[in-house]
Amino acid sequence: MKKILLLVAVLFVGTSLFAQDVKFGLKGGLNFANFKGDDIDDSDVKTDIFIGAFARFAIDEKLAFQPELVYSRQGFKMDGNGSDVTWKSNYLNIPLLLRARLADKFHAIAGPQIGIHLSSEAEVDSGDATISGDADDQMKGLDLGLALGFEYDISEKVALGLRYNLGLSNIIDEDDAKVQNSVIQLGVSVAF
Repeated sequence: MKKILLLVAVLFVGTSLFAQDVKFGLKGGLNFANFKGDDIDDSDVKTDIFIGAFARFAIDEKLAFQPELVYSRQGFKMDGNGSDVTWKSNYLNIPLLLRARLADKFHAIAGPQIGIHLSSEAEVDSGDATISGDADDQMKGLDLGLALGFEYDISEKVALGLRYNLGLSNIIDEDDAKVQNSVIQLGVSVAF
C-alpha cells in the first residue's frame, strides 16, 4: 500500500510541474453499489455515500489530469428465503482520470481506479432478529477498476457528475471466486 500512495504522490507532484493551471476541490454524492460476477445471484443495489477531494491539472484547453482521493461506502443487498442480507464495504478509492471537454460545459472522464479495502460487514435481517458481523477476512485488500463518466459544469466552480466504476479484479479472497464491484455515482463537485 505504501508503494501505491508513493505512486499517487509522485503523479501529483510530477503533473503539477508541467500543468498550466491547477484547481483543487471537494466532491460528494450518492453511490448505487452492487456486486457483479458469476458467483453473485439476484443482488440488489445498495444506496450509500461517497466523499472526497480532487486536484485538476490542465494539460491544455480541453484536457486535464484529475487524480482523486475518495472515501466510498459500497456493497450490495439481497432478499431471499425470509431474510434480507446487506453487505457493507468501505473503500478508499484513488481514481487517476483524464477529463476531456466535449462541449462548452460538458466533459467526459475516464481512467483507472485503485480501491483500497478498509472494512466490510455482513448483516442478516430475518424479521425477528438482525445479526451482523465483521467480513474483512473475506475481502481482498485491493480492487482495481475503471472509472467512466460525464461531468456538467453548472458554474465555473460547481459541476454535476455521473460515473460508473467498473470493478476489474476479484474482490473476494477465494481463488475461484468471480465477484467484482459495480458502482454508479451521482454527485457534485466544487473547485477552489
